[in-house]
Amino acid sequence: MTGVETEMELPHSFDEFTPEWFSKALSTRFPGVQVSGFRRSGERVGTSASARFELDYASKGTGEPPPSVYIKGGFTEAQLKRYWVVLQREALFYAEFAERVPMNIPRCLFSATDERRQGLTMLEDLALRPVEFGDWGRLSVDQVADLLEQLATMHGAFWLDEKMKAFTVGWERPERDFSGYMIRDKHWDHLVTRVYGEQLIEAVGSAELAREALARMWALNDAAPFTLLHGDTHGYNTFFETDGRGGFADFQLSFCGTPLYDMSWLIMSGLSIEDRRAEERNLIKTYLKAGAAAGMELPDLDAAWLVHRQQAVRAVLDGACNPIEAGTLEMINRAGIVTCAAAIDLDPLEALGVSRG
Repeated sequence: MTGVETEMELPHSFDEFTPEWFSKALSTRFPGVQVSGFRRSGERVGTSASARFELDYASKGTGEPPPSVYIKGGFTEAQLKRYWVVLQREALFYAEFAERVPMNIPRCLFSATDERRQGLTMLEDLALRPVEFGDWGRLSVDQVADLLEQLATMHGAFWLDEKMKAFTVGWERPERDFSGYMIRDKHWDHLVTRVYGEQLIEAVGSAELAREALARMWALNDAAPFTLLHGDTHGYNTFFETDGRGGFADFQLSFCGTPLYDMSWLIMSGLSIEDRRAEERNLIKTYLKAGAAAGMELPDLDAAWLVHRQQAVRAVLDGACNPIEAGTLEMINRAGIVTCAAAIDLDPLEALGVSRG
């Protein structure tokens, strides 16, 4: 599938799904399929909304359509108003790049955008494998090492790919605009009242300093050699098969940039504070070795360590500055604690040459 804007009407609420819609959407993969009914469960609402649909078939057509699927998109007014760009970005990722990605990712059965800002993806139901999902600060060192090696294979597959770069022009904007929004003065005043507020101040000082550091980080990243990035490799976006192999979900923030961006975010967000402190240099070595094997020309360990430290300003902003609708309070607090600790240890302001005054 190339280009995903469709004349097919896309549901904008969970109640708009019908058997006829599923039949039409699945027919691109399974010609002749006819869905006769469905049951919805497991609804989740955050920056996007998702649910599991168990499907009944009057006819399975050609092939073997799945007994259930996982639908993700914008199904609330707030999502379609605030987050429509990233919803469409994920639909584009699956349409344009997923088949070339040499990583363990969910199989996409349908993806589309429309003029009303919807970006919808129909993915395989990972519960059928089954898998366990990761979390902030709760991945093992071995799990992170496996995921880093997979990231290196993807980064190598798209290394210095000018066609990919041209297609993804502008894909970096949602992450940057959102980060800036999350560190506006009004939101910062709220953030410092959270349970990790003192650690946030210790990590990056103030909203003004954080904005300066973030701008410097983006400028350095933009000047570095590029590839296709997952863009949001935190522990909560990972999953693991019964045999232990890891995988990545959630490609809403995919864009073109320096591969060490993905590497650092996974290390800082996925591991416990203790494991990160003990193993992050070794894990960077693991990534650099795998990246070289995948055909990339990457910096040596000392230079990569400096870049890793610089990325910590982004880690704290995306980990500790989440809006309240991003997840449960327990998850938001754990993310903030893990990422603030990383930034305190790595001192991104010093690494970026930003004076605390």
